[in-house]
Amino acid sequence: MDFRTAQGLHSSTFSPPPDAGEGFNILTVHDFHAKHNPNHPVFRYMADDHQGVKTIFWNEAVRAFYAASLLVRAMVKTDAINPVISILASLDPITYFALIEGIMRAGCTPFPISTRNSDIAIAHLLRTTDSQHLFVSPDIAMQELAAKACSRLVLHGDVNEKAKQNPITIISTPVFEDLFQEQGLKLESSTIIETERTAIILHSSGSTSAFPKPIGISHRDFLSRGKAQYYGEFDYCGEIMSIAGVPMYHAMGLDRMLEMALTGMTLVTFPPSNPPLIPTPENVFHAAVTTKSTLICTVPSFLEEWAKDPKKVGVLEAFKRVHVGGGTLVTSVGDILVGQGVKVILIYASTEVGPMMEHRSQIPPEGWNYFTLGATIDPFLVPSYQYGQNTYRLIVKKCKTRSPAVFNTTVDGQPAFDTNDLLVRHPINANLFRMYGRADEQIKHSTGEMTNPGPIERLLLEDRKIAHAIVFGREKFQAGVLISPSSDLAFDPEDLDKLSEYRNLIWETVLHATKDAPQHSKIIKELIVVVNPSKPLQLTAKGTLRRQVSLDAYHDEIENAYEALEVASQPEIKAPTTWDLKAVENFVSEVVIKSLGFKVDEHDSIFQVGADSLIATYIRNTIIRGLRDTSIVSASAIQAIPRNFIYDNPSIASLCKSVFDIANSNVSFVSNGNEIEGEQDEPDPEAGYQWPKMGQPGQTILQVRKGKGEPPLIIIHGAGGNIDVMAPLQEKFRSALWFVQGTPDLPKVSLRGDAAYYYHKMKELRPHGPYRLATYSGTHLLGFLIAEMMLKNGDELIQLSLIDHTPSMMFSGLLDSLDAEFTGKFDITGKDFRERYQERMIYGLFEIGAREDRSEVQKVFMRAWQGLPSPDHYNQMAQTAKAYMDRTWDFIAQLPGYQDPTQSSWEKILFAVEKWLKGITLEIPVTVYVASKGVLANVQDPLEREKWSDLGIRRCFPDSRVIHVEAGHASIVWNETVIKDLERGYLTA
Repeated sequence: MDFRTAQGLHSSTFSPPPDAGEGFNILTVHDFHAKHNPNHPVFRYMADDHQGVKTIFWNEAVRAFYAASLLVRAMVKTDAINPVISILASLDPITYFALIEGIMRAGCTPFPISTRNSDIAIAHLLRTTDSQHLFVSPDIAMQELAAKACSRLVLHGDVNEKAKQNPITIISTPVFEDLFQEQGLKLESSTIIETERTAIILHSSGSTSAFPKPIGISHRDFLSRGKAQYYGEFDYCGEIMSIAGVPMYHAMGLDRMLEMALTGMTLVTFPPSNPPLIPTPENVFHAAVTTKSTLICTVPSFLEEWAKDPKKVGVLEAFKRVHVGGGTLVTSVGDILVGQGVKVILIYASTEVGPMMEHRSQIPPEGWNYFTLGATIDPFLVPSYQYGQNTYRLIVKKCKTRSPAVFNTTVDGQPAFDTNDLLVRHPINANLFRMYGRADEQIKHSTGEMTNPGPIERLLLEDRKIAHAIVFGREKFQAGVLISPSSDLAFDPEDLDKLSEYRNLIWETVLHATKDAPQHSKIIKELIVVVNPSKPLQLTAKGTLRRQVSLDAYHDEIENAYEALEVASQPEIKAPTTWDLKAVENFVSEVVIKSLGFKVDEHDSIFQVGADSLIATYIRNTIIRGLRDTSIVSASAIQAIPRNFIYDNPSIASLCKSVFDIANSNVSFVSNGNEIEGEQDEPDPEAGYQWPKMGQPGQTILQVRKGKGEPPLIIIHGAGGNIDVMAPLQEKFRSALWFVQGTPDLPKVSLRGDAAYYYHKMKELRPHGPYRLATYSGTHLLGFLIAEMMLKNGDELIQLSLIDHTPSMMFSGLLDSLDAEFTGKFDITGKDFRERYQERMIYGLFEIGAREDRSEVQKVFMRAWQGLPSPDHYNQMAQTAKAYMDRTWDFIAQLPGYQDPTQSSWEKILFAVEKWLKGITLEIPVTVYVASKGVLANVQDPLEREKWSDLGIRRCFPDSRVIHVEAGHASIVWNETVIKDLERGYLTA
């Protein structure tokens, strides 16, 4: 087949391998580059040491690949031929790929395994590939995951007798410096390898079966995946494509490596760091821009985030192309981006086949979501008109230029792979197709993750109250379900009372059906859409559901359900028929208690007993629904109720009074919806802050007050990761204020890694100082770690405040309930110590809460801590706090002042921590706020309590300011004295 577009014809540094690498394999192609293209750029990244853009050239890269092979040969001892060497690692992309190639060069078969797999799935993959060696990165998460998987192999009999006698060998992965500093190595050419021998093993997502399936790819077919550009419209040589954030265990990342080798394209990645950067929309975008990339390859969820920022959209317009793959881009987002000049190009590919689309230089005039099937594959289109007009199922046959790695059917006697993808052919241009969905009904979310609806639907249908069920969620973050009730329970879902009643009736079944599902596949009540009897689901002649037709028929209802999540209330709570004071008290009390999950005194602040912003939203929306449904006040009056209504009235008593006044027209709101008329302080221009749902991805830092140009005070969450206790500060502060909260984006690999991530997020929003930092409760170590990073980076730190805890106090051994059990010597790295410490830790937290009458919420939190059924909010806090303490002990164990872990004592721990603290040279005094009923009150000995009245801060920082206040550990946060001091010097007129 003749090539359509030669690659690298006009480059002075790159000559492509002859005949697009025909007869080569990936190793010999790289040997060719080391000899003929040594000075052509391969990788590019922005150095994290402020030295600008770094470039790795072919001679350096191949030398590193060879160094990796020597390491593999030294570490892997086996007589097996072409043994499978698995990888389970969180590594930077350059090091990861070098390890993959090193395994190949050592005569072995690499098997990169997704770090998102469960230990059960990993054990299955290791067993089915007969893998006896596993490279694992040194971070705790991967080490523990690998250990669990390997133990399952032996304990549950998932291995043969040979494997039991020779358990899997775990090998530590190399770091970048191990491979890229061996410049003295003498390169040796790769040995001759049969092209049909397995080059690499990848695995499926596991969404269509019980476990992921290993997929072996031959050397011939592996390299052929990089040849598509030769049949496209564009010379990629010299282009700089950012693949930052794309994992190397995924075909989406590896395919780009192959394209790079055959075209002369340069790839941009994250800088090689240990631990590696965790991809976020911000840092992926930053990597592409700062390295002057000309192309971007990313996933839909990131592109959808960028589309929300007009400035980013303007920057994207300058890129030659923005490639998006690994998921389904929301159509409306693609339309908006293309309408503003962004050249969105779809990547259509699969693990089994590789890229399957033609590489075009421009967006088709028929629409950005159309593509042409690539010339290197031999497609066979099976008419599938039951899904819609011009719809086909794609089967890929084996041919000279491309062979699928898996065959599951035959066409005309030729082995082929049925992709199960449904494509819609353009009605005029027959060469163009767009994705319709999956014939096997898998649901691809906007994050690229998949939901397998079959098992969920089957479990739902075991309940006789459910006649039909269709799981939905394409292009959405979360799955939902369309349910047709049994005929005896049919009702009009417009009747919200009956809808609530039916959802509650089947709720146990829904929980059971999704108990083993991943988080994105779990179904919440608000996303249970019920079929209206007047619009029944359509069935085939066989009596089975016409799935897509049914979902299309209920498109609006499903969209409304997702929108309703943003304004969710509790319709099962009946609004009062009359709005006298007693009725209002009953209504408001029921709303608050059901939202919290326990009873609370009418004068207690719900935020002091554990309410978060989501609970506040539920309370507000339920009250507003009651006012609206009974038409007691006008629609305009309801619309004028402030967003901060619950924060302004945080107790049942105050909320009852305010609701009674509204219902009886004794109060009105000013036009901006932020203030209640009457005697007011000076109007607050930032009173209308819209609180999001807490802890969401991409929202590590909440800028709750912008101020008037002064540097913001950045307060870091407590050990539980949440910032609910800080919510009142948004109203009480008058200067700039930011909150740092725990989110799923946080790497959670090490304490230093947590600090580096938070520091990076701060720098993204505020590249230059000065900086003001504060920490609450147990995150004091994070504060000092970030301060240390700022000082090393030359940043100006002008405030460091600790709210009711310090490192010295935490590790003094004086906090009786926490520390009394651990006397003498103990091993802080041991499982026994950590489990016992966690058991005791909750009692110390309970004592602190009880001193400020927060016993009820502490009881709920204790249940969550002990693993008993509890609200999700508390479960998450407990898990986060435990994991945080584990990372804290890991941090201490690695301090220079801490040596023999088996000879630990509180004195030794305190010595190590304080030795590190004394090495941090601050140019400002540290301020510590001490609550009279807080941490200090846990010290039982009066003499010691007096001695440690400064919480030990002056042991390391003698010039520290110490401010004592009458408050508890939670209430100190909104104490007026503390607030005034935190803002001291930063309030502007």
